[in-house]
Amino acid sequence: MKKKGMSKSTKKVLKIVIPILIVVVVIGAIITKNAASAGEAMAQAMAVETTKVEKGDVTETVETSGTVVSGQQKTFFSPVNATVKTASFQVGDMVNAGDKLVEFNLDDLEQQNQKAELTVKANSLGYQDSVNKSAQAAQTQADAKSKAATLQQQVEAKKQEVANLTAAIAGDAQAQAAALQQANDSVNNQIAALQQQQEDTTALVAQAQAAYSAAQVAQQNAQVNFEAATASGNAADVASASETLKAANAALSTAKNNYDTNKAQLDNITAQITALQSDNSAGTGANENTQLQQKLTTAQSELADLQSQLESQKAIAEADSATLSKEAKAQMQTNNNLAELEQKSLAELIQEGRNGISAEFNGVISDNQVVEGATVSQGMQLFTLQSIDDVNVNVSLSKNVYEKVKEGQKATITFAGQTYEGTVTKISRIATTGATGGNNQAATSTAITATVHIDNPDSNIFLGVEAKVSIHAAEAKDVVILPTEAVNIGKDGSFCWVCEDGVLTKRSIETGVTSDDCAEITKGLKEGEEVITDPGDNEEGDPITTTTAGTETEAK
Repeated sequence: MKKKGMSKSTKKVLKIVIPILIVVVVIGAIITKNAASAGEAMAQAMAVETTKVEKGDVTETVETSGTVVSGQQKTFFSPVNATVKTASFQVGDMVNAGDKLVEFNLDDLEQQNQKAELTVKANSLGYQDSVNKSAQAAQTQADAKSKAATLQQQVEAKKQEVANLTAAIAGDAQAQAAALQQANDSVNNQIAALQQQQEDTTALVAQAQAAYSAAQVAQQNAQVNFEAATASGNAADVASASETLKAANAALSTAKNNYDTNKAQLDNITAQITALQSDNSAGTGANENTQLQQKLTTAQSELADLQSQLESQKAIAEADSATLSKEAKAQMQTNNNLAELEQKSLAELIQEGRNGISAEFNGVISDNQVVEGATVSQGMQLFTLQSIDDVNVNVSLSKNVYEKVKEGQKATITFAGQTYEGTVTKISRIATTGATGGNNQAATSTAITATVHIDNPDSNIFLGVEAKVSIHAAEAKDVVILPTEAVNIGKDGSFCWVCEDGVLTKRSIETGVTSDDCAEITKGLKEGEEVITDPGDNEEGDPITTTTAGTETEAK
C-alpha cells in the first residue's frame, strides 16, 4: 500500500501562501507598534490652558500721587484798631460760610480809630509791591518761554538752511540754485517770525512805558506827601508817608527795569531783522560755490547765535520760576481783603469792625494769629481760610508718561479711605528736576507737574495729605482684547502663543490701549480665537493639547 502525501500542486500553493502570511504578520506588527508610539506621543503632549479672545472695553491709566490743596484761599486782615472780643476757631477747624469768626470790642471803637492813620494802605502797597515783583517774575518767565518757542523754530529753520547749503555745495548747479532759494525762503521765514515778535515786544514796551510813567507820577506824589508829613511833625503821618514813599520807589524801580528790559529786547529784534534783510538782499542769482560757502559760514554763525539765545531764554524761564520765594508764591495764590479795606472810608471800616468778620465760604482755618483779648491794628493779618469746596491735587508726572496726560482727562483720586472723581485742569510746561537714588549715587529725575481738580469734594476732605491719583489717559470701547498675561514682548515686537495643527505656535500681534488687566489687540487676532495663557515649559513646535479656561477674562 502506498502512503498518501501532499500533491505537488499543494506544495506549490503553500510555498506562495506562507511568505505572504509572514509579510502580513510583520506589517501588522509594525502598524501596532506605530499606533502604540503615536498613542504614547499623544499621552506625552502637554495640556495647556487657553482663553477665548473677546471684545470689550479697556482703559489705560497713569498712576501717580500728589498733595491735596485748596484751589481758593483768602487771608483776612483787621479793618480797625480794636481789642478782639471773641475768636471762636483754631488752626485746622472747619467752618461754614457765614460763621462769625471774629468779634471786636465795640467800646470806644470810634475814639480808637478817628485819629488813627489807616495803615491798611501802607500795608497794601507793601503787599502789592511784593505781588508786582512776583508778577513781573512770572511775566518774565512767560516771555522767556514764548521767546524760547520762537527761537526753537528759528533754530530748526537755520539747521535746515545749513543742511541745504551743505548739500548744495556738494551738488550740481541746479541743486545749488534750489538750495539758495530755500535759504532765502528760510531767511524770509525768520524775518516774518521776528517781525511778529517785534510787534508783540513793541506792545510790551508801550505797556511798560505807560507803567513807568504812572510809577513816576505815583513816586512824585508820594515824595510830596512825605515832605508835607515831615513838615507837619506828626510822627504817624511821617511813618505812613515813609512807607508809601518806600513802596512807590520800589514800584518805580521795578517799572523802569521792566521798561529797559523790553526796550533792549525790541532793539535786539530790530537789529536781527535788519541784518537778515541785508543778507537776503545781497544777491540771489549766483550759483558759485564761493557764494554758497559764504552763506554757509554765515548760516552756521547765525545758528550758533540762535542756539545761544535759546539756551539763555530757557535758563531765564527756569531760573525765574525757581527764584520766586515761597512767600511771593503764596501771595500770588492768596486772595486777601487788604485791597477791599483800602477802598473803604473810616466810617465804613468802623462799621465793619462792629459787624466782625465772618467766613465767606466753607473751608478750613490754615493760619491763625488772633488771640482773644489782644489788641489788633488796622491792616494786621488775622487768619487764612482755605476752601474745601474748591480742591485740587498737585501731582508729578515722570518723563515716561507725561505725554499721555492731557487737560480734560478724567481721574480717580483716593486718600483717607475716600475715593473721588476728578479732572486734569492744568499741565505745567516747565519740567522740574530733583535728586534721586541712594548709596551715594548722584542722580536726577525730571518730572512735569499737573493739577487734578476734585469734581465733588465733601466734608471728608483733608488738605495737605497725600493722595493716589489714577488718570484715565486713553480708552477703547468694544474692541478685541486679550488678558495682559497672554501678551508677550519679544525682540520683534508683541506676540502670543496659539495652538496650530496640534503644536505650540508663536503669533505676532499689535497692541493698542493697555491696562493692568488687558490689552487692545489691533492686529493679529480675531474675536473667538483661542490663545494660550501660559505655555509652561513647552517650546515653539512642541506638541500640545489645550483646555479652555474655566473663567472668562473681564475687561477693565
